[in-house]
Amino acid sequence: MGPREARGRTLPAVRLPCSWCAAEFGVPEFLDHCRFHWRDVRVVRWDCPRCGKWEDVAFEPDEIRRGYVYFAGAPCFAHMDGSNVPGLRPSPAPAALTVEYEGRVWHVPDLGAT
Repeated sequence: MGPREARGRTLPAVRLPCSWCAAEFGVPEFLDHCRFHWRDVRVVRWDCPRCGKWEDVAFEPDEIRRGYVYFAGAPCFAHMDGSNVPGLRPSPAPAALTVEYEGRVWHVPDLGAT
């Protein structure tokens, strides 16, 4: 059974809204607009292709988490909201965050260490 199939039925495509303008994007289009990965905080900077504003997001297996980075002696990510994305597979690599979804692979360039 594939990640978007459940007990013989196909699940609707995941739509991810921009927190600023509410424009919705499919997962591949969302991943196309990830600018960089901040490995120390495990956060990706995402730019909305509609309004141009950015968001901090974190990728976990089967989930995209939204939040913000704050500094309390060291940078930390505050998880505020999440979206289930069955089949999302992030994995860190030396120079990028690799994200696999529905047979495609994205490499989000690493910003480096703080």
